Amino acid sequence: MSDKKIIDNHPYISYKKPIISDEEMLERAKFFYYKMDERRSVREFSDQPISLEVVENIIKTASTAPSGAHKQPWTFCIVKNPEIKKQIRIAAEEEELESYESRMSSEWINDLKPLGTDWHKPFLETAPCPIIIFKHSYELGENGEKKNNYYVQESAGIATGYYWQPFIFLA
Repeated sequence: MSDKKIIDNHPYISYKKPIISDEEMLERAKFFYYKMDERRSVREFSDQPISLEVVENIIKTASTAPSGAHKQPWTFCIVKNPEIKKQIRIAAEEEELESYESRMSSEWINDLKPLGTDWHKPFLETAPCPIIIFKHSYELGENGEKKNNYYVQESAGIATGYYWQPFIFLA
C-alpha cells in the first residue's frame, strides 16, 4: 500500500482539496485580511437573544480546529442560566482582582489603562449565552488508563479562535 493510499483513506480528514487559481487565492487572502483587520477584542456584548442553532453551528465550526494528534482536547459549554452566569462572573472577578493586585506587573496594568479594562466583568452576565471552553490534558481509555493529549493549550486556543470566525464573516 502506498503512502498516498493511506493518506487518502485517513478516517478524519480528506486531503483532496480543490485547486484554486492564484487570482482567487489572492482575492480570498485580501478579503480575509480585510475582515480580520476589522476584528477587535471587546468587553461589552449585546443582551439580544441569539438562536441556539447559530451558537451550535459556531461550536461545530470550532470543533474543526486542528489539534495535536487530532484529539480535539476540549469541551465547549453554552451557558444560558442567569444564576450560573452570575456565579461565573463572581469567580472570574475574584481571579481578575487577584491578578490586578498581585500577579500583573505595573507595566502590564499601565498598558491596559488606555483600553479601560479592569477586573470587573459584567459582560459575563450581559451576553445571552457565553461559551466556556474546557481543555483536556488527558482522556481516559476504554480500560480507564490515562492517555495524554498533545499541545492542549495551543489546540484549545486555536479552537477558541475558530469559533469567532463565523461572526466575522456574518457581520
